[in-house]
Amino acid sequence: MRNIQPLDIWSDGDTKTAVTISLYISYDDLATQAALVYKLHDNIGTIIYEGQILFTGQEYVDWGSSGDSNAEAYTLAAAHLNITLA
Repeated sequence: MRNIQPLDIWSDGDTKTAVTISLYISYDDLATQAALVYKLHDNIGTIIYEGQILFTGQEYVDWGSSGDSNAEAYTLAAAHLNITLA
């Protein structure tokens, strides 16, 4: 789990603020693509939004060859979601 710059999200008829993101791999073919599930959490850890990100092609290759694939996964996810890691 990583901190993010606060992000307001409309959820269940109310605006909630996400302050952390968590990731886990739901699929990885170990060759060309991986799917990661992301969850955005509020300040008490409640999930306020979740979805899936797919890494393919050169992005997958670059992620798999980075020195710290966990840190790089968060960086790539933040870019996909247009959020800023704190």
